[in-house]
Amino acid sequence: MRKNYKKILSLAASTAAFVSMTFASVFAFSGQKAHAAAITSYQQTTAFETTTSSESNSKSGNRYEFEYANRYEQNGQNRIENSKFPGYSGSGYLYLESGWGEVSFSVSNSGNYKVTIVTNADSYKENFLYLDDNSVGTLHTSGNKWEAFTQTVYLTAGEHKYGVSTDWGYTALDYVIVEPESISSTNGMYVRNGKLYDADGNEFLMRGINVAHAWYPNETQTSINAIADRGANCVRVVLADGTQWNKTQRSEVENIISWCESRGLICILEVHDHTGYDDVSRLNNAVNYWLEIKDLMNAHKKYVILNIANEWLGTWNNASTWTSAYQSAIRTLRDAGIENVIMIDTSGYGQETSTCINNSQSVVSADNTGNTMISIHMYSVAGKDAATVKNNIDSMLSTGVCFCIGEFGNWQNGADVDETTIMQQCTDKSIGYIAWSWYGNSGIDLSLDIANDWQGSSLTEWGNYVFYANGIGIKDTSRLAY
Repeated sequence: MRKNYKKILSLAASTAAFVSMTFASVFAFSGQKAHAAAITSYQQTTAFETTTSSESNSKSGNRYEFEYANRYEQNGQNRIENSKFPGYSGSGYLYLESGWGEVSFSVSNSGNYKVTIVTNADSYKENFLYLDDNSVGTLHTSGNKWEAFTQTVYLTAGEHKYGVSTDWGYTALDYVIVEPESISSTNGMYVRNGKLYDADGNEFLMRGINVAHAWYPNETQTSINAIADRGANCVRVVLADGTQWNKTQRSEVENIISWCESRGLICILEVHDHTGYDDVSRLNNAVNYWLEIKDLMNAHKKYVILNIANEWLGTWNNASTWTSAYQSAIRTLRDAGIENVIMIDTSGYGQETSTCINNSQSVVSADNTGNTMISIHMYSVAGKDAATVKNNIDSMLSTGVCFCIGEFGNWQNGADVDETTIMQQCTDKSIGYIAWSWYGNSGIDLSLDIANDWQGSSLTEWGNYVFYANGIGIKDTSRLAY
């Protein structure tokens, strides 16, 4: 929502994969380095063992050889060979000039897997990677060395295919390794297999309230304490980067985090200045705000989630801009060293669900840690009736990407919202929700106040339902993270 909160909304209404990318150079020749544009993180490793296998061994353990798979576009250009690039595994490699080449494999259990592909070329090349029928990023091959490229992907139990579709082409494909991901211990919250976890490794389901700090900074501590007293386990707090409203200073953010931690609340922080704006520079303003306080954010990654910008990109039917801009924003934050879980609002003032359903895998793939989640805001479009709510939630679940309902109400802009179905579906399907908003709404959105005063001495009808609806309200479903 925005101050005075009126939104102008258009009425227009896979194997899931989130990808973290690393490079490891193998058989690296002296003086050769991976192309800078390709590197998310780079480390030198020992060379993979070169093996010679009989053709009956199409795979060795979890290694799948392209030459044995023999699955590639038969166009007279692609071929199995072993003369151009020495040091290959198995009996050769697939030389892919144009079209596609792939291996097939199966996994017995659903979960996160590390998929590594080893390639070579005579010079730097870029091609496309795919998993089943989904694009999962760009393969960068530096040239003149066998090079391993690793992605972390979510796989359902059963058969899969993984391969390369050419852009530049002329690339040698040696083999693919598929192995379950081992989750290392973490000092902060994290995302795995479409779920959000606290730093202790326990799944965390948000049951919280939005708090309008940027407009009422003197009421934030009172609000947080009152919300905690009612049983919530998180708050989403409105901040400002100075573009539209007075900038929320570092000292204010420190206080907000301290107040939340003292009450055991997870703290989702968001920049609200760019609500509904389409200009990418506005999104970058929010990114720069987070970079200014990255040390503070990292110090509290056990409690703090970074929601880059509230409802940036108000225009509908512009999914490509949403995708590319947020991919860039995520990479900028991670390259700068920010370690918190990142949250991304979908387009159309947070209500254009087709954008995140179709593109969230591509967006979260930009995060080399895999710790990015999506937020949908359910009002009179995305949450207008039971069928719409169920379809939106089920469609997002099918992507395998972690998401929550970051805002919702019981009414908006003169139209009804099906809050009962939102809360019931979130309860039945283990999805987090955060209601809008504690107090301070005005004009047409006055009825979205949850409390009748900052102290929460009494609640509105909307507030009583959010907290105390039988079996689906915050009181019955909220559990603290720690």
